[in-house]
Amino acid sequence: MPLNPPVSAIGPLYLCTIVRDEEDGLAEWIAYHHLIGVDHFVIYYNGSTDGTATLLDRFAAAGIVTRIDWPDRPPPQWLTYGGMLRLLDAVPDPRTASWDSLGALGPQISAYNDALSRFGDRTAWMLFIDADEFLLLPEDGHLNRFVDRFPSPDIGAIGLHWRYFGSAGQIEPDGRLVVERFTRCAEAAFPGHAHIKTLARPVALDRMAVHAEMLRPGYSYVNGCGIAFTPRHLAFNDPISHRYSQLNHYSVKSRAEFERKRAKGNATLGSRHPQGAIEAEYFKHQDLNDAEDRRLAMWAATVRDHAARLLSGPP
Repeated sequence: MPLNPPVSAIGPLYLCTIVRDEEDGLAEWIAYHHLIGVDHFVIYYNGSTDGTATLLDRFAAAGIVTRIDWPDRPPPQWLTYGGMLRLLDAVPDPRTASWDSLGALGPQISAYNDALSRFGDRTAWMLFIDADEFLLLPEDGHLNRFVDRFPSPDIGAIGLHWRYFGSAGQIEPDGRLVVERFTRCAEAAFPGHAHIKTLARPVALDRMAVHAEMLRPGYSYVNGCGIAFTPRHLAFNDPISHRYSQLNHYSVKSRAEFERKRAKGNATLGSRHPQGAIEAEYFKHQDLNDAEDRRLAMWAATVRDHAARLLSGPP
């Protein structure tokens, strides 16, 4: 995978996410995505019991993170995810809405749309992924090169297919990076990889759900190969393609890390939502180790060094 940055630039590229208790692995995740071309991170802070806030502030001092406090706001009536999407669709003017008051949407959807309202005019592209997802660009190695594949101005969003990575039998973290520890994954054709996350032009977005968004008229979705599609249930696309982009989804990590994930709850519904708990069966279904993919492991030393540089403060 190429490590050298491209000569030409596409303009600013932002990444938006929401985090809760993500101190372990967050520096690696930020450093890696900064290396592949993310210029700035808009990170919504959903509260933590660990050192996440302090770590975010250190990256903010380096000038690459904006931290926005975004606590759960329990609504008068809890909604299912489908109900959240219907409420999202009913918001009359998404660019002027008070997203911090729409607790019924859950913290993740409201945060994503708040990011569009606040930062959409500052960036050419915005990537919406979670802190357990790492974007692999097998052919290009850098986001500038990747988006150069999509020069047509009517392409509003690119769907990035998941690839599930399992625990590889690990019980506890051992001090290595996520990309070093977890190289066992599902076979490429696993049906769950039809899930997508989104890299989009903010100018093309009307409003944002979790996996995909509602585009403004005149814009289209394409997959990583440039083939147009309409996201199924605002979350899926077939056929699966990992040729130019693959979103490595480290959804369980080790058994101990999974149990910590269960304790913090679901970011989409909110940790206090009656259906927001992560069931123990989740590990069984997502601990997929049938194949091997070591392509991100080659970044480990570079990512570790880059994280240290960023956290050391201004030169």
